[in-house]
This record gives sequence, C-alpha cells and structure tokens, in this order.
Amino acid sequence: MTRDETGAGANGETEATPTSEVIEKSGPENRPDLATELLRSEAGDVRGKTVSMERAGAEHVAAERVIMTNSGARTVEGNSVQIDRSGILAVTSDKAVFYNSSAVAVAADEARIVRGRVFMLKAERATIDGDAKIGIYAGPAGDAVHPLVDVRGAAAFGAGLGAVLLLLGSLLRRLFRAR
Repeated sequence: MTRDETGAGANGETEATPTSEVIEKSGPENRPDLATELLRSEAGDVRGKTVSMERAGAEHVAAERVIMTNSGARTVEGNSVQIDRSGILAVTSDKAVFYNSSAVAVAADEARIVRGRVFMLKAERATIDGDAKIGIYAGPAGDAVHPLVDVRGAAAFGAGLGAVLLLLGSLLRRLFRAR
C-alpha cells in the first residue's frame, strides 16, 4: 500500500491517504493499466490517472477516469466518471454515468443517469433512463426529459404572482391609510 498522498490531521500533522496502486484493465482493448485504488477507507485528496473507489470516502477526487462503487465524495473531477450506488456533492466531467446514485451538482458534456437522483444537471447531451429524478436541468431537452415547469408555465406563474402581489399591495395600502 503506498502512502504518497497526504492530508492534514486533527493536530496539524500530516497523515497518509490509504491508497494503493493496482493493475486494472482499461480502455476498449482491456489492456492492463496502473490505477489508484481506495478500498473501505476515508481519504482527503485522491489523484491519479485512474481512481477506483469501493466502499470508501474522499474529499476531492481528480483523475482521467473515476470509478466509484458504494462510495462518497465531496468533489470529483475527471474525463470519464462512472458512479454506481454512490453519493457525490459536485461532479465535473466530460462523460458521466450515474447508476442508482445521487449527486447535488453535475456539469458534464455527456451524462447518463439511470435510476439516480441529481439536483442540478448541466449537460450538452443527457440520457435519462429508468426512474431518474432531476431537480434542475440545463441542457437540450430530449424525449426522456419531462420538465416540471416549461417556459409557458413559468410565464403564466410569473403573471399570476405579479397580479396577486399588485392586488395585495393595493389592499395593504388602503388598510394602512385608513388609520
């Protein structure tokens, strides 16, 4: 187990991040490649070409390829991110796949959400399958995207709210002038 990544401990001393270097098959050819692995432990910052996490947690993960299973992270940055039954606060990626996972904010060029929950999703291309729940979606609408409020609904809501506030303000002015 290598301990090359460091994080600050409770008393200011540095403590090692429990990562290990492993050989993993990657790419379309399934050729062996060196990867950083984090198993059943907590870490601060984890960096590498390929980072694989299983039942682990990290503050910040940065890699070309990130694979998370039953894990959690505060921020993840990568070219390709594959998240399975995990939770993340913020993701920045070229390609992101979420399977039965949760995220607060996702910014990706291409995203695929399968039975997951994402509060804010910004994607150039998004595929939303299964029973996925998206709170706020910024990107082109497709067949699987069913917005809660569209442009016409938002305009009608704004006009109705404006009329109610105008009437309420007029009523309050009349009540307080009479005294």
